[in-house]
Amino acid sequence: MKSFARIAAVATVAFVSATSTVAAQALPAASEIVAKHIAAIGGKDAISKITSMVQKGTMEIPTMGLSATTETIVAAPNKVVSKSSIAGLGEILQGFDGTVGWSVNPMQGPKLLVAKELEQVKDQADFQTGMLYPPERFTTMETVGVVEFNGEKAYKVRLVRKGSGRETAEFFSVATGLQIGAELTQESEMGKMALTMTLSDYKQFGTIKVPTKTETTMGANKIVATVQDVTFNSAPANAFELPPQVKALIK
Repeated sequence: MKSFARIAAVATVAFVSATSTVAAQALPAASEIVAKHIAAIGGKDAISKITSMVQKGTMEIPTMGLSATTETIVAAPNKVVSKSSIAGLGEILQGFDGTVGWSVNPMQGPKLLVAKELEQVKDQADFQTGMLYPPERFTTMETVGVVEFNGEKAYKVRLVRKGSGRETAEFFSVATGLQIGAELTQESEMGKMALTMTLSDYKQFGTIKVPTKTETTMGANKIVATVQDVTFNSAPANAFELPPQVKALIK
């Protein structure tokens, strides 16, 4: 009887291994998933014609009773500047001009970004990578599995950026192909913070669809960002100039 048990065990393990392999093979490659997302928001040709993007909207932290107007400007190949104006507090600014990463806020004043904070803002400024996911910008692009995310069936894709080594998990709707969320770790003044983001309410701006609602869960707080307007290829020429107080920090 023991020999039959051993034979049955071997057969069971072989069956499980084989079916696991088939299940893994059934998952689409990460490159196919992001290609479907790119097609769903407008297509590679349309995206490749974009050299800059200006995005305006609002941001709220309901638990803290805070709200702000926001503006983010991104330009190829690697420039970004963001401004949040909070009533009663002032402006929070952050940017990267292709070389220098910096921030200015009412609590701490001007600051040059270094180390991991600098690598992070460099990644955020990489315009084409954020839109087109070129494989050469990643050391890892893999499909982890199919999961439930924000009540929707989604492909979970693990991405590791070349250079910085920053890792994110991004979620793409099985039904529509659109990215519907992400999980990542963000460097901040308070150290590393785990973020979960949900993206929704895609709307058409010109030739491109953009998610107009982003909910970010960060610890006990939820930040709700709403996009009101997006324009392409219209960034002001001086948008990425360093503020005077930041220039004063550069030796």
